[in-house]
Amino acid sequence: MAKTINKKTTKTVVDKKPVVAKTKKTAEVKSEPVFKVAKYINKNVMISPRKLRLLANDIKKLAPTEALLRLKFTNTKSARILVRAIQNVIADAKNNFGMDIETLKFDTIQVNEGLKIKRMDKSHGSRFARGLMMKRHSRLLINVKGVQK
Repeated sequence: MAKTINKKTTKTVVDKKPVVAKTKKTAEVKSEPVFKVAKYINKNVMISPRKLRLLANDIKKLAPTEALLRLKFTNTKSARILVRAIQNVIADAKNNFGMDIETLKFDTIQVNEGLKIKRMDKSHGSRFARGLMMKRHSRLLINVKGVQK
């Protein structure tokens, strides 16, 4: 379309399309999964640490859901304590931290010595143990790591 303005100059008018800013195609960055940690702490478990460590060391390598299945068929007091603790950690991870249950792994399982209750009894020796009976307690710490949904 050409318009003539006065006879001396000619001006050309062109229909212009709206200018669209060209954006660079950015490579989609895959976000790494966010790992969260859920903790369970019980400072006064009424079982000796040695008995609790026997099972705790076996289940460290397993996933928490697999560990639950194995422990439910183990007939010991330490297994019953660990079942309750692991169920608690899994529920905490799912409900409070929004983690996916299938991605859960044990980060740490620690069984430490807690308080000791001492009882005197002469039938347990008067020279070597001074007649003391030790009632040992444990501290149980379980950390579970998983991907947030």
